[in-house]
Amino acid sequence: MMKFASFETIVEMFYKYAIPTPKNECSKSFQLGVSFAGGYVAGVLCAIVSHPADNLVSFLNNAKGASVGDVSTSV
Repeated sequence: MMKFASFETIVEMFYKYAIPTPKNECSKSFQLGVSFAGGYVAGVLCAIVSHPADNLVSFLNNAKGASVGDVSTSV
């Protein structure tokens, strides 16, 4: 859900702050490019945000019987 919300917000910000032409006056190929760029930026943002949690889950899955408290002592 975060990727979709981020994507929508980023695309809206592109059209509001970076592109001087209103969306409905842009060509379909230009709108596709803006959507692609928004999706790319949202993907990078979400990867940065979710990376620490992914590492924590990976550690907990690999260390049998480990708890969240054990993570701080193993790092």
